[in-house]
Amino acid sequence: MGRLPTKKTITALVSDHTNPQILYAGNADGVLKSQNAGANWQTMNTGLSDTQIVALALHPTRSARLYTVTAHGTVFRSTDGAATWQRQGQLPTE
Repeated sequence: MGRLPTKKTITALVSDHTNPQILYAGNADGVLKSQNAGANWQTMNTGLSDTQIVALALHPTRSARLYTVTAHGTVFRSTDGAATWQRQGQLPTE
């Protein structure tokens, strides 16, 4: 297994249930993706206006669909395996 291209703490990690070679990690630099079980990683931040990731979730039946939440409560969705992200809104503050 390789190393993540960051020294920042990983705050979220998910694997693709249809292909265990695909991993997604989140941290203060954004979203990182590996397609070879962690040997290599690529930054996947296109469309993320806030990169301080605190949570990642993979859709249970559509593995190309991911959701992420930032430290500021912004929710983003990707429908193309993290290639691009679209802002979905804010989490409630109370």
